[in-house]
Amino acid sequence: MKTIRTRFVEFTSYFFILLFCYASISKIMDFENFQIQIAQSPIFSSVAGFISYGVLITELFVCILLIFDRSRIIGLYSSFFLMVSFTIYIYVILNYSDNVPCSCGGILEKMGWRTHLIFNIATVILSTAAILLDTGQTGQRTKKIITSVLLQLLLSILSTAMIIVLYHRSDYMVKKENHFIRKFLQHPITEEKRYDLAVNSYYFAGSTKDSVYLGNYTTPFSLISLDTGLKEMNEKKIIPDRFDFSFKRAMIQINAPYYYLYDGTVPVIYKGLLGNEKVRTYSKSQAYFSQLINWDQRSFVFSTYYAPLKKQSLGILSPEEKNPLQLKPDLLQKSKDGVFDTDGLMHFDSENQSLVYVHYYKNQFLVLDKDLNIKGDFKTIDTISQPQIDVAELSDGRRKMNKPPLKVNVTSTVKYGLLFNQSNLMGRYENSKNWENNAVIDVYSIAEQNYIGSFYLSKPKEIKKIQLEIVGDYLFVLVGNEIIRYRFAQNLTRHFIKGESRKP
Repeated sequence: MKTIRTRFVEFTSYFFILLFCYASISKIMDFENFQIQIAQSPIFSSVAGFISYGVLITELFVCILLIFDRSRIIGLYSSFFLMVSFTIYIYVILNYSDNVPCSCGGILEKMGWRTHLIFNIATVILSTAAILLDTGQTGQRTKKIITSVLLQLLLSILSTAMIIVLYHRSDYMVKKENHFIRKFLQHPITEEKRYDLAVNSYYFAGSTKDSVYLGNYTTPFSLISLDTGLKEMNEKKIIPDRFDFSFKRAMIQINAPYYYLYDGTVPVIYKGLLGNEKVRTYSKSQAYFSQLINWDQRSFVFSTYYAPLKKQSLGILSPEEKNPLQLKPDLLQKSKDGVFDTDGLMHFDSENQSLVYVHYYKNQFLVLDKDLNIKGDFKTIDTISQPQIDVAELSDGRRKMNKPPLKVNVTSTVKYGLLFNQSNLMGRYENSKNWENNAVIDVYSIAEQNYIGSFYLSKPKEIKKIQLEIVGDYLFVLVGNEIIRYRFAQNLTRHFIKGESRKP
C-alpha cells in the first residue's frame, strides 16, 4: 500500500509532467512567435536561438525522467533547477529590465508577471518538498536529507549565476557602455511638494497657467484638474454627444480654452469647452492616427501608418476644411522597416509655435513649423545615429522586434524653446548606482541649437516610466501614483524663450 509520502511524490511528478508538456506543446504550436518572444528578452537576446530549442528539449526530457520510478528523483531535481531558473529570470525582468517580454506558453501566457512569479515560487516549494519526502523514504535519512538540501542549494546558486551571466552578456547592456560625457547642472531644480494620486494610471493631458490636467487610462471619460499648488484635485465626467464607437484607447488633450477627447483607432475626435462636461463630435472617420497634437482651434498634427510606402508619416488634419488631410510621408526617414525605426514622440511648444518630434531609437529630433516644414534637424548628445533594431516578419504578416531594441530616448516634453529629454543611455564616468533610483534629463535649446546640461530626477527603481509637464517656472513629474512639483532654478529659466522664437 502506497504511503502518503509516495502519493505526494507521484502527484508532484504528474503535476510537473502536465505543466512541462502543456507549456512545451504550446510553444511548439506557435514556435515562430515563441522564438521572437525569446529574442525580445533582455536576458536571452544574445543566445535566443539556442535557448528557444534548449528550453523545449529540456522540458520534454524532464517529463520523460519523471515518468519512470528509477529516474524520477533526477526529474524532480531537474524540475527544481528549471523552476528556480524561471523564478530568477522573472525577478530580474521585473526589477532590472525596461523591456518586459512574454515567453511562456499556454495558460501561463495569460498570467501577469507578478502572478507568474508567485506561481513559480510555489512550484519551487512543491519540488523541494517532493525531493525531501522522496529522499526520506530510503535508509540513512538524515545524511541523505542534508545531502539533498546541499544539492538544491548548489543548483539554486548555479541557476542564479546562469541568469546573471546571461543578463550581463546580453546585447541589451549596450545602453550602459557609451562614451559621451554629460554636463550636470548645479542644482537646476528644487523639489517643493508631492501629491498622492492613490493610483498609477494617470497621464498628463495638458495645463493652463494655474492648473495641471490629468487623464486616467482606466476611466477615459474623466478629466481631472489640480491647481499648481497641488492642494486640491477635481474630477469631471465627460459626456460625448455619441457613444456608438468601439473605443480602444481614448485620450484627453488640453489646449485652453478647449479640450479634446480622441481615439485614433476608431477614429474620432470630440471637442469641448473647459468647464463644460459635454463634448461634440468634431472629426469622424477622417484619419486614423497613433498620436495627435492640437495645434490651434482648427487643425491638428498627427502621426499615422502610411500604407503605400509602408512607413510612419506625419500629417495635418483640418476637420472643417473641404480637403481635411495633408500627409507628409517624407519627413520621417526610414533606415530599416519604416515603422519601428521612425517611432517617436510628438510635442507642441505653444509659446514658440513649433512642433518637435523626438525619435525613440536614434539621437535625432526634428523641429517643424505649422505647415510641417523642417526648421531644424538636431542631434542628442549620445552617438546612436542608426536605430539598433531587428524586425522579423511572421508568416501571418505581423512584424515584431526580433530582439530588445536599444531605446535611446524614453520620454520628453517641450516648453519655452527647450527640450527636456529623458535619456536611456549612461554616459562616461557616470555612476551606475545613480541610475537605479533616478531618471536622467538632458536639456536642449531648440532656438540656440545646443545642449545646455543634464540633471537627475529621483524615482523608485521599479518605476520604468515617468511623465513630464511644465507650467511657468515649475516642472511637474508623474512618478507612479505621485505627482511631484519642482521649481526651476535661474540657470535653466534664463534659457526660457517666451513668445515667437528666433529661427534656428
